[in-house]
Amino acid sequence: MKTKIVTLAIFVMATILTAPVHAQISFGTRHGVTISTLAKTGDLYDNEEMHFAYTGGIFVTAPVKGVFAIQPELNYICKGRSNESSEFIESNYQSRYHYLQIPVLARFNTHLSMTEKTKVYFNAGPYASALLKSQNKPENVSDWKDDKYNDVDKDPDFGLVLGMGVTFPVNKLTLQADLRYDMGLSKLNYQPDDYRTKALGITIGLIF
Repeated sequence: MKTKIVTLAIFVMATILTAPVHAQISFGTRHGVTISTLAKTGDLYDNEEMHFAYTGGIFVTAPVKGVFAIQPELNYICKGRSNESSEFIESNYQSRYHYLQIPVLARFNTHLSMTEKTKVYFNAGPYASALLKSQNKPENVSDWKDDKYNDVDKDPDFGLVLGMGVTFPVNKLTLQADLRYDMGLSKLNYQPDDYRTKALGITIGLIF
């Protein structure tokens, strides 16, 4: 499964890197922060034990028809939770999961605008993520420790993305502010069976 995801990542990256030769297709990069937790399936969150981390990546927006477009992305995202406890670790600890994430989003570019050149959009779609590594940090310990398991146990994460954003000009540049919610659907290693990743992402992007 991991090999398939890495192969898909290579394909998405090749698409993204070659896309700018087409006039109607735009290329961009996005960077920001995620606010994440682990919660039961179907829950947006179940407490206030949030984990803050960097996220970033590259994307291509390809028009389909009218206001609709397809937007494949290749992202790094870190998800986790603070002050966790489980049957595997007796004391409280923090956990985080580093992913190479590949969303394929349907994008709807609305006619809503604050100015003639400032446009609002909505996007949604599935994602697949390859787990690069997971870490934990017990309470009152300063250093993160890598979880020890074989590569075959690095379960991928599949889920859904729902979001919205706005594109706007700054001098000669086109910027994009993006707000999205990631809802994981896959079981996590060393966590209760009903825990899934949940993340709110806030990023600023540059469109070429």
